[in-house]
This record gives sequence, structure tokens and C-alpha cells, in this order.
Amino acid sequence: MMNILLINPGRRDYIVSYFTQLSSKFKLKIYLIDKDEFIPSFKVSKITKNFVCPPASRSHFSQFIKNFVKKHKIKVIFPLSEHEQKKLSKNKDFFEKRGIKVIVSNYKVIETCSDKLKTYNFLRKQKINYPKITKFSNLKNNLPVIRKEIKGNSSRNQIIIKKKHDLPKKNEKKYLFQKYYNIQEYGMDIINDLCGKFLHCSVRKKLQMRAGDTDKAKLVNPKKFLELAKKISLSLKHVGNLDVDFLHNGKITYVLDLNPRFGGGYPFTHEFGYNYIERILEIVTKQKKFKKFKKFVDKQTTFSKGISIYKH
Repeated sequence: MMNILLINPGRRDYIVSYFTQLSSKFKLKIYLIDKDEFIPSFKVSKITKNFVCPPASRSHFSQFIKNFVKKHKIKVIFPLSEHEQKKLSKNKDFFEKRGIKVIVSNYKVIETCSDKLKTYNFLRKQKINYPKITKFSNLKNNLPVIRKEIKGNSSRNQIIIKKKHDLPKKNEKKYLFQKYYNIQEYGMDIINDLCGKFLHCSVRKKLQMRAGDTDKAKLVNPKKFLELAKKISLSLKHVGNLDVDFLHNGKITYVLDLNPRFGGGYPFTHEFGYNYIERILEIVTKQKKFKKFKKFVDKQTTFSKGISIYKH
């Protein structure tokens, strides 16, 4: 039996379901912790062991995790939100020395991906296209632009500015302004092994969005984006899954965001048949033969998310 811990699954009940489906194959005992006791993920399956934890922003969160994994003999930790990643990456050596695998990238990678200015500098250094950042003083000459929080997520406080009369009156340092392109948005999952080596990528065309999350999408042939995926993988060396948002107009690709975790678009990758969770567990358990990812076949299949209701 292998005890694994999923941190902050929240409303991502599908992720919990994907793990429970693999519980027999890998002999998993699945623990869930979240700051809220009334989350959908706690109601997905009766086989999960559910606990309430302090918010990741609290100073004693790290110590809580250390005590928890010791008490419950956890062997693998999967962070499922951006909130706990920095603290886990800082303590990665602590867990590794005790034989516990933490599926998280190193601290530098987390810092690069959680700060849009650092993401921009990384992409520029790698000569990867990225929407131009405009100084506040030059906004009126570079419309339209989109305002983003430098350390924001889920499209929080994003606004598109098209007219001069909509420009903000003062410059707030927590925001940056990028050139706005009204072209098709895509998402890409890039899976690396635990040493940061490229394994596979999956690309989806976003058809419907809600609060920065993908609600409807169609998987597309990743061949034309494979070079980009490998370039990001090789230079970033993230661990596990990387969720990439980008724009593509048929000729030019502009990378928007890098999220080193299972993002809101992963279910489309998984339901298409690319089980990245299974691959990570195969690596952790040191299996000699991995289940091969099937060759992409354009099924013209559209996937959409729903909303489930649970009684607590």
C-alpha cells in the first residue's frame, strides 16, 4: 500500500476521481487535505481520507504538512493549487531525505511562473514570443492593451483597455500592461519526469472560458507546437505537469502564462486519453515498462466541464 497526499483539491473533484481510478493498480491509500471542510473533492469517493488543514498562507502550514506526512506515513505529495507550491518547493529536500516524493518543481521555477514579469524575462531569454509589455506612460500609443496583476491568477482583475478614455488615472505597481491580441487562445500540458526531462505534450483549442478557466475545448494535433513544448521543457526543467496558455493565429505563437501544476485544462488532456497522473505514478513506483501514450488521432471531439452538487 502506498499512501499519497493531495493538497488543496478544492472544487477540482475530477482530479480526485482520476487518482481513485488508479487506486487498485498502484495500491493507493489517498489522503486529501484542504482548508475548507465543505469542498466537492471530499465527497468524490468513500475511499479517500479527508482532513482540514491551515491555509497555505499561514506560517504554520509547512510544519502542519511535515507532521501530517510523518503521522500518516505519506510517500508521495501532489500539490494541486498554486498556493502551497512555494512552501513545498522550499522544503523539498526535507521530504526527499525522508523518502517522500514531492511532485513540485524547484523554487526558482515556481518563482518564475508565479510572477508575470519573471515569466516575461524567462521567455525573452529563450527567444519565445510573448505579448509586448508596455510602460504606463506609453499606453495611449499602444492600445489595445490588457491589464494583469503581476502576481495574479485565474484572470483576477484583468481588463481589456481599447479606448484612451478607459485608461487608468494612476499607475499601480501590482499591474502590468501587455499588448492585446484578439486571436485564438490555446492551452498545452507538458509533462516532464521527476528530473525535468520532457516526456509528452498535449494541446487544446479553447472554445469557452470562465474566470480564466477552460470550460470547453477540443484537442488538436500537437505536432506544430512540439518544438515549442520541448524548448520550454528543456529550459524550464519543471517537474510533473506544466499548464501553458498561448495565442496562435496560424503563423505566430505568443505564450501568455506558465503554471507548473495540473491546471484547469488538464481534464481535456486526460479524457482524450493522455493519463499524465498514471505516468507520474509509474515513475514514482519505478515500473520498468510504461504504458505508451497513444498516437494523436483527430477525432474532432469537443469536451466540456459540468457542475456537480454534493451534500455535506
